[in-house]
Amino acid sequence: MSDPSGDKLVICLDLRHELADVMDPRALDQRFRDAMREAHVRSADVSRVLVIDTTAALVSHHAAYERLCSKSLVSTVLCLAVGPAPGPDEHVLSLPAQLRPPMAAILWIGDVRGIGWRPGQGRSLALTDTDLAADDIAGLEPLIELLQVAEVFDEAVTTLGELPSAVASPALRLLVHEVPEEDLMRAQLQALDSCTSPPDDLRSGPAPGGALGVLAGYTEPEDLSVADCLPESSLLRQAHWRSVQGFSEADDGLNRLASWRGLLGLDDPAAEVVEALRGAGHALADYRDSIEQTFEWVDGRAGLNADGRDHLTQMGIQLPHVPGTRPDEVGAELRRQVIVRLERRRPLPEIVSWLRDFAGRAVPTGSAAQIERLHRICPDPLLDTLVEPPPASNGATLVRPALWGAAAALLAASGPLGMWGAVLALVLLAAGAVRTAGSVRRMSPTVVAALGGAWVAGSATGLALHTAGVPAWADAPLLVLALLAVAQSARALWTAAVRDWRAATCLSEAVTATESLGEVLDQGVLGHWLLADARAGASDQAKALAHLVQTVCDTLAEFAEQLGRRASPAWNVGPRASERTGEFGRRGGSTFAVEYIGQAGQALQATLAGDIDDLVAEVLSPYWHVVLRDPSSAASLPVVARTDELVHEYQRQLSRVGTTPPPPFARVPASRPDPATLVGVDLHRIVDVLLPDSRGDALQLCSPDQLRMLDRAPAAAHSFGFVPQAVQGAFWQTVGDQSGAGRGDGDEAVQAGARSAARTPASVSVRLPEIVWTGSGRFAGLLRLVPLSVGAVRSVWPEETDGTGTTREAASPPSASRTPGETG
Repeated sequence: MSDPSGDKLVICLDLRHELADVMDPRALDQRFRDAMREAHVRSADVSRVLVIDTTAALVSHHAAYERLCSKSLVSTVLCLAVGPAPGPDEHVLSLPAQLRPPMAAILWIGDVRGIGWRPGQGRSLALTDTDLAADDIAGLEPLIELLQVAEVFDEAVTTLGELPSAVASPALRLLVHEVPEEDLMRAQLQALDSCTSPPDDLRSGPAPGGALGVLAGYTEPEDLSVADCLPESSLLRQAHWRSVQGFSEADDGLNRLASWRGLLGLDDPAAEVVEALRGAGHALADYRDSIEQTFEWVDGRAGLNADGRDHLTQMGIQLPHVPGTRPDEVGAELRRQVIVRLERRRPLPEIVSWLRDFAGRAVPTGSAAQIERLHRICPDPLLDTLVEPPPASNGATLVRPALWGAAAALLAASGPLGMWGAVLALVLLAAGAVRTAGSVRRMSPTVVAALGGAWVAGSATGLALHTAGVPAWADAPLLVLALLAVAQSARALWTAAVRDWRAATCLSEAVTATESLGEVLDQGVLGHWLLADARAGASDQAKALAHLVQTVCDTLAEFAEQLGRRASPAWNVGPRASERTGEFGRRGGSTFAVEYIGQAGQALQATLAGDIDDLVAEVLSPYWHVVLRDPSSAASLPVVARTDELVHEYQRQLSRVGTTPPPPFARVPASRPDPATLVGVDLHRIVDVLLPDSRGDALQLCSPDQLRMLDRAPAAAHSFGFVPQAVQGAFWQTVGDQSGAGRGDGDEAVQAGARSAARTPASVSVRLPEIVWTGSGRFAGLLRLVPLSVGAVRSVWPEETDGTGTTREAASPPSASRTPGETG
């Protein structure tokens, strides 16, 4: 019903069914508003009215035309009168007096089946045979749709105004830029399949950036560190440093114990270290238990409650706001991500997969789930070992002590003391071993055996050297060296014992556990507490959106199944049957005046797929704020009903006006391809219709007998062509090619909508009719208006109640001669 220009509407009124609405002022105004709603405009020029009526009821509807012509909103009325001339004399057409220029004009269709005739032609007529009755208005639907294009409406009214009585019989040659119904259904099914079927390599897509990446765990919050949330003054951070300090003191004690000072000290060498280990063990236990208690009390699996936040505050933990993580910000970004994917024509299952993947990554696992990890990092046996460290023992590494012991025995036995020197070395070695073990009873048999064997070997070698004779000057050095060797043996044995004891106390494991506990705490702060509310809300929002998109996808898939079942019989119909039941046939009948010249190609399929994506966005549009504010409401929203409503509305538009006009929910209607690109229109076909040799092929919408009512002189008829504005440049190029001349460099572009005598570039030699450039991309063709002959039209008033019973001739009433815009 709407002109694609958007601000000009041609209001179509069918007086056969809407007479009561026309006579009721309120109902008539509502009818105008309904037409605007159907056209999806809020402000429009509604001054053009197309009236459908029958010739039999034309005069009796005098009051309705009086009301329309006197309505201030209406400036032009074009009446489409269908049927033969009524009354005993069927060669005179009686018209209401109001239907005269400049306010009104009339197109008379005597027979919708039409005949093949051209002005000036004699008795040679082409009779047509269709499945329509002579007055079946269903056969006029293409003409009615054409006259609802504002440019064609204006041109028809203007041309009729130049004819006698502003009445003419139309001849039509109409090319509809649309594909056959079965091809359109196939293209729709392909578009639906590309939208609702998951791709072979279904993936969730790249990781989102910004706040969504932070919530999903891909990145860390920018300009925000753990120190901002967990300051050094917090209780958990202080517990961490107490543990670190305790283990540092224990390590220092072990280092001192392994030195000469520890070996030569008189007090218990391990007492200080044992005390430090106990203190560090208790500090580590307190640290782990504090983290565990906080993780358990402040879980964050479903966000943070008031008690949890109070506990964190008491522990000195701060939770600053992370930019971009408020519910409205997260919801807006999720919406943007979905819209971007729809604009990129990504399949709906892929969008659902991305939303669900994000929801799974964003959902907080809760800090309580990390408690078991805390016990794996810092198990109870480790704490028990620290609190009750094992006693010190001789080291297990005896190679160096044994070598130094053998050297001491060799040097002592080879010196001046001989055997007594070897005995002295043995006593000193035993003293070192006892010092290392702490008491004679704790000495390891292995150590005793190793040192004893080394002493025997060294003493035997030294005594052999002593017997062979050693110079006198070497006695003192040998004795000193023997004492040093004894000291090194004791030191080596002591160092090995301290090293083994260090390993037995699990000091290094405890230090590692302290650092690991700190890392778990940091992760808990940043991953569980800081973003607990934002992650829980984002996960719920993503799940709700995934549910909505999946519901739309399922509904579209179900519709595709239904469409496929409907399409199967059409695809199985033979060529002859399809000619009779094409696009126009399913709307009530077919005529030879209408030809569908579109083809389904990649451009059409891509455009239909884009329409489906735009439809999905339109379905979701009223629910964004509802779902993002309350994700739990997703299951109760009427998504299926709204999807069905928009799908069926879209189907009605395809059936009524085809694929060329964008649907009302199109997000970027200006980007829709022109008709020639969209449905593969051959511009040569349009030019052929407008060429002089082809104009006579227009179907005259009257019967052979009604030709006597027409002015059949060749110069009497007025013709004009109509071509979509979108193909104007290509059209003239095609005209030039077909006429054998191209457009010259100096030719000026023809202005759209300007009425002129030629409307063709100077270099085009072929004579074309006057051409109207339309904003509608669906129609092209020729409309020829043949005036009625003198005496074939009579303007009348309604019968007067004076008893005569006759109808008097009409004078020119004021309402018929007023200028457009005046009120009656």
